[in-house]
Amino acid sequence: MELKKVTDYLDNYLDIDAFRDDSANGLQVENSGTVEKIGLSVDACHDSIVKAGSRGCTLLVVHHGLFWGKQELVLDYFYKRIRALVKGDVALYAAHLPLDGHPEVGHNIQIARKVGLNNIEPFAQYYGKAIGVKGSLAEPQPLGEVARSLEQAIGKCSTLLQFGPEKINSIGIVSGSATEPDLFRELKLQGIDLFVSGEPKHGAYYLAQEMGLNIFYGGHYLTETFGMKALGEHLETALSIPVEFIDAPCIF
Repeated sequence: MELKKVTDYLDNYLDIDAFRDDSANGLQVENSGTVEKIGLSVDACHDSIVKAGSRGCTLLVVHHGLFWGKQELVLDYFYKRIRALVKGDVALYAAHLPLDGHPEVGHNIQIARKVGLNNIEPFAQYYGKAIGVKGSLAEPQPLGEVARSLEQAIGKCSTLLQFGPEKINSIGIVSGSATEPDLFRELKLQGIDLFVSGEPKHGAYYLAQEMGLNIFYGGHYLTETFGMKALGEHLETALSIPVEFIDAPCIF
């Protein structure tokens, strides 16, 4: 299939122009013009690029691309990544916030479904667009039990901040590293009992402590595998193109 046909479909399906984002969402590096197989990975690191090329992928779709609002010089690690793309004839497509906030294949909606939340709705406004979701459990449960269930659904908890209610009913989810003060204020105002994100930042501890919030950190990488896998399944069905999730694990 023509590369342009695939990327046009992605642009429309993910509604990439609707989000204000530091990431240069969309096609970042082209190939010779055709797509035979699509690889999907969280990061455009050298490992994922090489793996994609070795497995016959001619398009790699990632959450964290190579271009983030400034012109990078093609030196050192950046040259190594670009060289691997060109050498393997692998095009690169990035979808950052559009994949966080997507109502069908987004990381957050996928996690909410895996956890089994009810009454799921958009949450966490960022320049007028919701990038997260919130929902409720069938019945209130102790924080410890909920944390164990989240570990079964997402993976091992890296950090659990326990400064909020002991009984959990409502849960908000924003994958990655969501620790902005405005978001924490939204959590408090909406009465979210437990917030689920990926990677903590230093200041998040004090904000959570002072605002009385519970936060489950499941890992930046792990929380952002969900949307990549779901998008791959969607593309395989919609475009009849083979897909493969390219695992390039990160400890954070």
